[in-house]
Amino acid sequence: MAESDGLPIPLKITKRCSTMEKTLEAQDVGMLKYLLETELIRLSDEAGADLALFMGIDGRIFSSYIPFDLNTEQYYLLNLVRNNLPHICAQLRNENLKISIQHYKEGILVISGIGDSAFLASIFSKKHEISEIQYQIKPILKSSAVLKHIFEMRPLKSEELSKYPPDVVEELMKLSKLLFKERFTYTKEYKKNVKILEIIKKKLETVLGKGAVNEVVTMTLNEMGMQVGMMKIGDWMRFLEHAIDNHIKVMASELVAEECRRTWIPEIEIKLRSFV
Repeated sequence: MAESDGLPIPLKITKRCSTMEKTLEAQDVGMLKYLLETELIRLSDEAGADLALFMGIDGRIFSSYIPFDLNTEQYYLLNLVRNNLPHICAQLRNENLKISIQHYKEGILVISGIGDSAFLASIFSKKHEISEIQYQIKPILKSSAVLKHIFEMRPLKSEELSKYPPDVVEELMKLSKLLFKERFTYTKEYKKNVKILEIIKKKLETVLGKGAVNEVVTMTLNEMGMQVGMMKIGDWMRFLEHAIDNHIKVMASELVAEECRRTWIPEIEIKLRSFV
């Protein structure tokens, strides 16, 4: 895996028209790392794992959840994973390891195989009996399936999702929605719409004054039931007409509104086409 260069990351937007669900699928290393890290954090929250490592059988750490401060037991178990890496990898290669529970006086280590070349190590320093770990196995297996799907960069399509049990499908969809929510502002579409809004705001400022612009923009968006990030060319033209007819006409005058309609609409339409 190459390292992300920190630049804005292109994403693929997926819309399901029946429910208007908005999701994103990872398109490069930056998004891949975000999804892997997010899933490990979610695993820690659900299963109570102190540490979680998603590793390759060649020793690379693809992603990890490691608290800043480790106690003695956590540090011991973390080093145990590192020191036992050749043995773990051999099990994965030669014995097709699915899951292994290792019990130590410092806690419990659960190794879950992910495909042929990776594994998930979940560390529980607060659990000291095998019976205490029984409720953690299901979320670990679920996260293992989710991590495998993400790592292989498979699409979130029905034919792919049909292969999984409901809890894995639900987790993948939750991650996808989180990705949309957290990363949508990195998309080209969102940035384009921000630029368009700034152009329209400058127009509004010339007739309403700077102080009223944000209020008019917010009211117009609310009245249309739209969000800036999801606007298309037609939406922006309706936004402009709505602002002129319902706000500029009232706050300035009908004459000013008519002049804005006559000059702004063709000018803004040309600018919008230039963004396509």
